[in-house]
Amino acid sequence: MENIVNEICNKLDDLNLSIKNNYLSKKIILMAINSIKDFIKLEINPFIEFSLIKDTFVNLVIGEYLQLIKSANLETDLNLDKAIKSIKEGDTSITYFEKGNISLDDIIQYFLNKKRLLYNFKRIVW
Repeated sequence: MENIVNEICNKLDDLNLSIKNNYLSKKIILMAINSIKDFIKLEINPFIEFSLIKDTFVNLVIGEYLQLIKSANLETDLNLDKAIKSIKEGDTSITYFEKGNISLDDIIQYFLNKKRLLYNFKRIVW
């Protein structure tokens, strides 16, 4: 569990989306992890292999984390002007947000829209 929390913290730091209080940030990440795990177990597939959905899981946790920050009125601790909009290494480029001005809602929607990828693993339990 600690590895996934550190991976999410690193990704948030890479995107400049982490809040100033590291202890509070990790607690909110743990809440987001539990929320997304419950969603996957109850709505998608209780028997899914985690390694198949790890990247999607991390993105969903980031979206849930940002949603929790917004609902707790901690978004003032985020600096969205410094949020990474694109990363370029060599000839590969990844663009996260194409609009010039991004809002917290845009970022949340970007990450939470990854839920649709999980429906490929949906299993009906009789």
